[in-house]
Amino acid sequence: MKPTPSTDFRCSCACLRRGVTLLLPLILWAALASAAESDIEAKVKAAYLFHLTKFVEWPALPPDALRICVIGSQAVGSILGELSNRQVQDRPLRVEVVETIGDLSRCQVLFIGRSNKSSGELLNKVRGAGVLTISDQEDFARAGGMVSFYFDGGKLKLEINQDAARSANLKISSKLLELSRKATP
Repeated sequence: MKPTPSTDFRCSCACLRRGVTLLLPLILWAALASAAESDIEAKVKAAYLFHLTKFVEWPALPPDALRICVIGSQAVGSILGELSNRQVQDRPLRVEVVETIGDLSRCQVLFIGRSNKSSGELLNKVRGAGVLTISDQEDFARAGGMVSFYFDGGKLKLEINQDAARSANLKISSKLLELSRKATP
C-alpha cells in the first residue's frame, strides 16, 4: 500500500511531536544548568569583590563603612548583600545595588556588571574620586577601568590597570598584582 500525502503528513506530525517530547526535557535541563552556572559565577565574582577590598589601600576611608556599589548585576549584588556588616579594613561592609547613575562618590568599590552599557560614563563619573572600579566586561581594564574579570581555561582571573588605580590614589597590593595579568591599553 502506497502512502498518501495525508498519511505522510500524519507521520511527520507524529514524529515532530515525539521529537519535541523527547527534546523538551533536554532543553529545560540545559536552561537550568546554565542558570545554575550563572549563580555559581555570580557567587565567585561576589567572593572576589569581597576579598579584593582587603588588598587595596584607599587614601581615606569613611569611618562608618566600606561601600561596594553594584550596577548591572542583580545576582552579584544580592549575593554580596548577604555579606553586609562583615568587617573589612576595620569597618562594616555595606552593599548597594544601584539602578541609576547618581552620586557614586560614596562608594569605595564600584562593580559594573556586564549588562550595563554605560561603563564609560560611569568611569568618567568616578574618575579621581578614589573609587576602585571593577567589571566583568571585556577589555574593561584596558578601557580605563581598574580591575577586569576574565575567564581563562574555565577559571575566573583578574586583569589590573595599575595606572588607573594610581591616578585614583589607590594602592593595590603587590601580592594581588602578582596573581593578575597587567592591562595594556
